[in-house]
Order: sequence, then C-alpha cells, then structure tokens
Amino acid sequence: MMTLYHASSSYYSMIARLGLWEAGATFDSHRMDIHIAKEQLAPWYVAINPHMTVPSLVEGERIWRDSRDILGVAAERAGSRWLAADVATGEKVDSIVAAHYDIPIERLTFAKAMTRIPPARWLFPRMLRRIVHDLQAELPNASDPDAVRSKIAVNSERLDYFTTGRLTDKLEAERERVRRFLSTLPMPAELLFGAKPTAADIVVTVLLGRLKMIGEWTLTTVRPDIGDYFMRVQTLPAFAAADIWTRFQLHRILLRR
Repeated sequence: MMTLYHASSSYYSMIARLGLWEAGATFDSHRMDIHIAKEQLAPWYVAINPHMTVPSLVEGERIWRDSRDILGVAAERAGSRWLAADVATGEKVDSIVAAHYDIPIERLTFAKAMTRIPPARWLFPRMLRRIVHDLQAELPNASDPDAVRSKIAVNSERLDYFTTGRLTDKLEAERERVRRFLSTLPMPAELLFGAKPTAADIVVTVLLGRLKMIGEWTLTTVRPDIGDYFMRVQTLPAFAAADIWTRFQLHRILLRR
C-alpha cells in the first residue's frame, strides 16, 4: 500500500492527490501540518524527504519526493482510465507539464497576498525569517546537515525575493508568465486531449483552482474557453476527492485539517 504525505493547502500536494485519485490508485493519506507544527521539518519526515517538502509518496522501500514524480506514478498506474496517447500527443502532454513546472506558483500566490493584504507584507517575511532561524539552530545536531543547509538556502532566497525590489512589478511578471502558459494550451473539446485525462489535465486543473483561490481568474481571459473546461473538470469525482482548493480556507489551517 502506498502512503501519501501531503498538506491540505499545498499546491503540489493537490497535484499529487488529483493525479492519484484520477488514476484510481489506492493509497493511505497522511495529512501534514506544514504551517503551525511544521511537521515537514521534523526529523522523522526529513528521513523520508530530505528536501523537507510535501508531497512525498512511499511504497515499501520506494519513495517519490516530488509531485511531478508522483504524477508519473499516477500515469503509470492509471491504465485505461487515462488517455493512451500517441507519440505526438505524448510529446504535447510532456511539454505542457514541463511548462507548468516552470511557473513558480509560490511567487504568484504570496506576491498577490502581500500586495492585497497589508498584514501579509510583514507576516510572510517574518515566517521565513523564523524558519531560517530555526533551521540554523538545528544545524549543529542535524542528521543530514547538507539537507538543512539546502533548506536554509531555499528559504533565504525566498526571503530575498519577497523583500527586495518592487513587489508589484514581480507580481505582474508572474501574471504574464501564467498568461503565456494558458495561451499555449490546446482548445479543449472535453478535456485537453479528448474524453480521458492526461497529466496535462491534472496540472492545468490545479493551476486554475489556484487562480480562483487567489483572485487571479482574470488571467484566463486570454483563453475564453478555459472557463467551460474548468467547470467540466470540477464535476469529475476525483476533483472533490482530491480536495482542490478554489478558495482560501484559513480555518482549516488553524484547525490543522
């Protein structure tokens, strides 16, 4: 039996959940508190995922530590549930998935929050500084010092990004990146490549959910057909099962649900 370590609010956890549910895969769900308890930094989880990120998928001795790899597992196990793509279609699917992962979704999400919600302008950097401080304190006794140093570097880079330069300019740059991505998608008749899903449908669905959640749906005006597509994918049973957030749910973060 596979076990998925994930967080409700995590964008990349949503990709893993939707991919596995859409593939009909059977797995145990281990929900992580990444905001308050910060379980992703706990030694027991670092042993599973030295990157200290979610999601992770464990099956016996095998561990997949990235949503893109987990999406690959889902594609392998979907069988006839997913589109059996020819070479040309497969290349298009791979291209969409790769382009999606080039979008730094955290930058769009938090830049929007920090420009729209004044308290977030100090709260998010404060949170990053605290994470860096805690990791630095942990470093002398860390079982995997290199992993901790890497995590410090990642969060230091995030802190620098969100505290230097004009955030409004950075937000607009991320918006334009999303617009360009959406403009390259095929015209969906039902799903992106037909009646059955592909990995491209998984990542596009979660991206559209995030745009809804952060109030950036107007970015989809470059593709007037995308609204009907998103309405269709929301009716699929896997969408509800995968807990795709289309609105921010602070109460669930506070209640650790």
